Amino acid sequence: VARDEAFSFYYPESLQVLEQLGAELCFFSPLHDAELPEAQGLILGGGFPEMFAQALYANETMRNSICAAAAAGMPVYAECGGFMYLMERLLDFDGKEFPMIGILPGTVQMNKKLQMVGYVEAELQRDTILGKKGSRLRGHEFHFSSECPENVSNTCGRAFEFTRMRNQAKYPAGYATDNILGSYLHLHFAGCPEAADSFVESCRQFQKKQQGA
Repeated sequence: VARDEAFSFYYPESLQVLEQLGAELCFFSPLHDAELPEAQGLILGGGFPEMFAQALYANETMRNSICAAAAAGMPVYAECGGFMYLMERLLDFDGKEFPMIGILPGTVQMNKKLQMVGYVEAELQRDTILGKKGSRLRGHEFHFSSECPENVSNTCGRAFEFTRMRNQAKYPAGYATDNILGSYLHLHFAGCPEAADSFVESCRQFQKKQQGA
């Protein structure tokens, strides 16, 4: 679990749900550590990567470590700030561009005005590490950043269809592969234990794959 100045938004009770399901949590810093600790899954929570974009970019060994883990099939789940970190590029409030990890497609830019705040229902558009296609989760969005309106690669499909609870507006959101999922959605696992269970089980399956290699 990423936890430092750039990634700090977690519900303690949400992490406790993962532990109750058998996960042993270890924390690391994408800013200060050279590489990932030994683990079978990765969670990148919300925070303020835009305030530390230069340092996140400069920590090349960590970015390479996360890329290698994802390429090996490690389950990777990212929310909001973590989602931004996984994308190809980040534009800060001054418009300065920083390459990020690049395992999710596109560019995210910071805006001076809040882009979204509110509760959403999120329907999975494919089988993912959080559950099967068609599963519905509830969470919230709160972000000043937005995806740039540009063509992105087709290596990742959209993870969710979001429905805003206040006006029922629907829109595609996030990206997912077999082992990676990132979006602006903030989840509380106590409210969707089935998603937490799916993620922990994905980590178990990755561990078995490693042990069998």
